Amino acid sequence: MQGRISSSFTSSAILALSVLLLLLGFSFTQDSSTVNAHSWLDCSNLLPSGECAGYSIGYPTRSNPDINTLYTYLISGRPSKAPVCQPGRQNIFPGRNPKNLPTASMVPGGKLHLTWQANGHLNNVQSPTDKRTQVAIYWSGAPNKVINTRSELSNPKRLLKRMDFATPQNCDNPANPNTVCHGYVIIPKSAKPGKYQMVWYWRGVLDLF
Repeated sequence: MQGRISSSFTSSAILALSVLLLLLGFSFTQDSSTVNAHSWLDCSNLLPSGECAGYSIGYPTRSNPDINTLYTYLISGRPSKAPVCQPGRQNIFPGRNPKNLPTASMVPGGKLHLTWQANGHLNNVQSPTDKRTQVAIYWSGAPNKVINTRSELSNPKRLLKRMDFATPQNCDNPANPNTVCHGYVIIPKSAKPGKYQMVWYWRGVLDLF
């Protein structure tokens, strides 16, 4: 029997063979302007019904006025051996989300539908060759393993998916600076039962990947 993967980039197992996907934290880099850019994932498993069935560890919800500081971690200028996630958040794997903010689940080989807001950083691209910022999704690759430093992200085996951050092609309403944007991550068919760390990593400067 095939197990399910649950996610928040965390979610509890649904079946005995479930694979737990855990998003431990969010990183962001400095924008090319003098203003700091930041982003975070809102939903790690949007269902066709429109219901969100997965949230990241410690997700404070957008109703929290301090989400900017609680849920982002500036990595620009930090050494490669610095923590990949916010100190304190780095040590709570696998975390305990409240029942109303469950972590996501998905079967190996299944697809997670991720959503986030553009936060005013839309790249108004018109063709595939136009420059745009991107998000990279990394994972630990093995159950109960944690990615500790940014230098570990250089391992190509840690990269699950790279996707556009905010463009007219992947966001609902480009005219709205806080439009919802979409991306998809396929869980490797080889994923074994267990809890997995996943990292959302957005560079706010063009062409840094």
